[in-house]
Amino acid sequence: MTREEYLATWKRYQAAWADISTGEREQLLQSSVSVDAVYTDPTSECHGLQELMAKIEQSQQKTPGASFENTKFLSHHQQGWSSWAMRNKEGATVATGNSYARFNPEGLLVQMTGFFELPGVSS
Repeated sequence: MTREEYLATWKRYQAAWADISTGEREQLLQSSVSVDAVYTDPTSECHGLQELMAKIEQSQQKTPGASFENTKFLSHHQQGWSSWAMRNKEGATVATGNSYARFNPEGLLVQMTGFFELPGVSS
């Protein structure tokens, strides 16, 4: 697959995190994520499409109207890395971070790991 194809899959996955209907979210995830995909971030881990759907819905409850925007995307050997910004419904940056992903041979995501950088928090 080309970088553009990996990026298109990644963008569909990210779009599923937005404030959209359950049907739209499921359609985006089915076109971008393997049914047995694993998602992890600093506070959670979920396995499979249904757990991921629930995780995204919980995220929308915490930050209604939030969406993600790539600031950089690299891909290499069925792997991807993204630098991104999470924006609230007014467009203000709520968090920034990086994600690592693995794609299967069909180009669907099989592993997604997010690392958050919260504004005003230093390490």
